[in-house]
Amino acid sequence: MPTFLSDPPQTAYLLLFAAALVSGAVWFNRRDNRRALVVFGCVAGVLAVLFVLDKLFESPREESVRAVQAMVRAADTRDVSAFVANLADTLEYTGESAPVTVTREQVRNGGFWNVLRQHNVHVAAWDFSRDDVRETDANTIEIGFLAKGEANGQQAPLYFRATFARQPDGLMKLTRLATFDPMKRTNERKSIPFFP
Repeated sequence: MPTFLSDPPQTAYLLLFAAALVSGAVWFNRRDNRRALVVFGCVAGVLAVLFVLDKLFESPREESVRAVQAMVRAADTRDVSAFVANLADTLEYTGESAPVTVTREQVRNGGFWNVLRQHNVHVAAWDFSRDDVRETDANTIEIGFLAKGEANGQQAPLYFRATFARQPDGLMKLTRLATFDPMKRTNERKSIPFFP
């Protein structure tokens, strides 16, 4: 399914809604004019079809955002299995130091989880902007978002660049992760404490 149908921008909805509103008002003003009714029906039909396609088919961006949100929920509830279910077999992580390639099992058994449990860290993510999306091809997409860990009244916010690639099982899974200072975005790297 083409992305402009499975993940249409909000402007497409706004334009079609405005066109439906105007054509509906014209038809209401001239109820005896069948052409105005046909125009209104066509515009409303296109709007309905776009809405149905948007809800039925998930774009790679939407699938990646959903995977990140599932990983955040898993980290927040300390559900290691649910977290690593969204990882590819290997993950390339880049923090303040050189890139490190880790396996799914290394993330599963990492000391990161003990720190989350010990300090009762709350994890949250937001700002999944369409402006921060780079689609390499139909099977690889990079998204940007903000996230934080919060414990004992202190926050550790970071900006993330996450690359998802379609795996042999057909799902988009995390293959590369880079973390940055949230204010400087991609200009200054920062690390997730104790990860992986």
